[in-house]
Amino acid sequence: MTLEPVTRVNYFDRQFIRLTELRDEQAYHVHLRRRHNLSHHSWGIVLGLEIVMQDDGRAAVRPGLAVDGYGRELLLVTSRAIGRDVFDRYGTSRLDVWLEYQLDFSDDRLAPVECDGGDPSRRYRVEERGGLVFTRGGARPDPRHPPGVPAEAFDEPFLATPDDPRTRWPVYLGRVVMDLPASGTPTFDIDTADRVYVGLNAEVIDHPGNATRVELGRRPVAPDTRMLGGQPIEYEQGPERDFAVFVPGDGQPLHPAIAVYRDGTQIRGHTAVHGNLVLDGSSLVFPEGMQESEADTDGHPAIYRKKNGADELRIDIGSLNAGDRKLVLGVTKDGVFKEALTITFASGMAMGTVSALVTIHGDLRIEGTIESADIRTRTVSEEVAALLTGMVQSGIASGGS
Repeated sequence: MTLEPVTRVNYFDRQFIRLTELRDEQAYHVHLRRRHNLSHHSWGIVLGLEIVMQDDGRAAVRPGLAVDGYGRELLLVTSRAIGRDVFDRYGTSRLDVWLEYQLDFSDDRLAPVECDGGDPSRRYRVEERGGLVFTRGGARPDPRHPPGVPAEAFDEPFLATPDDPRTRWPVYLGRVVMDLPASGTPTFDIDTADRVYVGLNAEVIDHPGNATRVELGRRPVAPDTRMLGGQPIEYEQGPERDFAVFVPGDGQPLHPAIAVYRDGTQIRGHTAVHGNLVLDGSSLVFPEGMQESEADTDGHPAIYRKKNGADELRIDIGSLNAGDRKLVLGVTKDGVFKEALTITFASGMAMGTVSALVTIHGDLRIEGTIESADIRTRTVSEEVAALLTGMVQSGIASGGS
């Protein structure tokens, strides 16, 4: 599509103003706005335009705004119902719903003279809006390449901004499927999985009031500095970094709280995972220097590294002030968890006398030695020990071995 630079009208005293000057003045602002929509953002749905079910059982498209691939704004100001009549008109039970650029010409009621002469283009006003368009739903559409758009129009950068609504670029809103029973009213299913939403074209996003920053694909080879409230804020360099999130903190330069590199992801500070943590084909590693002091677990169970003379890996099951604590190892069979080893700590014990109760559910095999100051009393109770001693002595007295 041929592109031409946008020109401004060069006004001067006693200039003769023609229709061309007025049209060029308007076109200048129209093209600037649309090219802003395309260069600073990507095209798609901006707000609203959801397909929902109404109380009367029909589907409907809610009001909203979209921008098409030519930068034109598609505004739907009222809800539009999609009932059986629409499906009957297209002779199908599956409809794909699109929104595309349309122009409506109208007269100004306050205009002194009607001068249209039957020509719809000779009206005082033209309204830009988004109009719903339906197509029969066959194979799933490709919303990124809507129908009716020439192939060359998809070549970036998107700079063409035609105003003719016959130059189409529909924006996909979703699919509605009608189920028509043998009797009764039809029901409708809504599928909006493939909708295209606008994006932001940017390398750096800075918060205007604090040091928060998001970097997208930026790889600074030196620390970057910005002024905020008259004070310099320095951000750490990252020549191999592909994504980073900085949050306000002490010290300069600021280190990213989250950073994504080609070979891994780094997270600084406390991280809460509300759900399961899956390590797919990987391992959990505590590198040197990652944990050099008592872990701040706030009394919750934790696994951490501790330098305590020797290098320890600790499994801390939490504070006894919250009640009894157990470390349980086992397996799941037929949907039921089977305990194999249980270590129990009782909350009523004083910290100086805490001793764990180890329970083994199954056989115990020891390849090595057992160290204890008194194996007999630590292995069995005094009553059982006395009974065993008596049995041994009785055997000896009777000549047994």
